[in-house]
Amino acid sequence: QHNYLPIPIIHVDYEINARVLEASRKLGNPLDTTSAERAARRVNEKLENMLFTDTSYSYGETDDRSRNTIYSYINHPDRNTVNLSINWSGSAITAAGILQDVQEMKAASIAAFHGGPWMLYIPTAYETVMDDDYDVAGTSLLTIRERILKLGGIQAVKVIDSLPANNVLLVQMTPDVVRLVQGLALTNIEWKTEGGMVTKFKVMRIAVPQIRSDQNGKSGIVQLA
Repeated sequence: QHNYLPIPIIHVDYEINARVLEASRKLGNPLDTTSAERAARRVNEKLENMLFTDTSYSYGETDDRSRNTIYSYINHPDRNTVNLSINWSGSAITAAGILQDVQEMKAASIAAFHGGPWMLYIPTAYETVMDDDYDVAGTSLLTIRERILKLGGIQAVKVIDSLPANNVLLVQMTPDVVRLVQGLALTNIEWKTEGGMVTKFKVMRIAVPQIRSDQNGKSGIVQLA
C-alpha cells in the first residue's frame, strides 16, 4: 500500500525575442515584462482555483483513495454541508435570510469542533448583493457585508470567480484545516530555441493545497449549496 499526496507542477510559458532581451541586459533598454507578470498571475490563480473546483485528482493506487487525492473545499468527503434554501441573488431572498444562512454555517463548523476564525467565500453573482442595505427600512446604515462581518470570528468575505454558482463556503483559516504543501517556489526558467533567436521562459511552481480533517474525521469546512 502506498499513501501519498500528488504534488503537481503548475506552469505557463512565454517568450521574448533574443535581440530585445540582449539589448535590455547589455544596454539597459526597458523590457516589457507584461508576459512574465501574466504568466506568474496565471500560475498563482490556478493554484488558488484548485481549492474551489469540483474536480478531484488522484494518482496511484491505495486502499484509501483520500490519501492520494487532491480535493477542493467543495468536494472533500469530510466537509460539512448546509442546505441553501433560497438563491442569495434571487428576488425572494432577504438580508435576514442571508444572515441566517451564515449563522447556520457557523453553527455547523462549531458542531464539528472548529470554532474559527473563518473566511466566507462567495461566488461572483453574490458580490453586488453584499453591498445591499441590511435593513431595507433604512434604520440601519449597515450593508449585508458589514452585518455579516459583525458575527464573531468571521474575518472577511471574499469573492471567488471560479466558485460554482450558488455555493458559499465558510472555512476555518488554520493549518489543521488547510495548508499549502510547496515543493518549489515560483520560479522562472530560461532556454533558447531557433538557433538562439528566441528566448523561451517557463514560470513554474510545484505546490498543492491540502485539505485536512482531525483524527475523528471532523472538518473546518462548511459548504452552503
